[in-house]
Amino acid sequence: MMHNNEDWKHDAKKLAEELIELAGELIKQTNKPWQDRHSKIQDELADVTWRLDRMLEWYDKKAIVKRMAHKWGDKWGNKDGSGS
Repeated sequence: MMHNNEDWKHDAKKLAEELIELAGELIKQTNKPWQDRHSKIQDELADVTWRLDRMLEWYDKKAIVKRMAHKWGDKWGNKDGSGS
């Protein structure tokens, strides 16, 4: 799949922007743990999730799931599938 069309570029740029905003909030929370940035982090997670869903439409979802299963195991995080 070619990734030089304008829709892909727009989706990629917006996802990157949202990831940077999430990273900023996470760093702020880490640097100042006495501050409660939970709401801002949650908002940024929602934005990243929405943008990531749009970006995934450009890629082979089966290949992504296969990679995730290979790297991190089943949905419980175990490569053997035992759930423990």
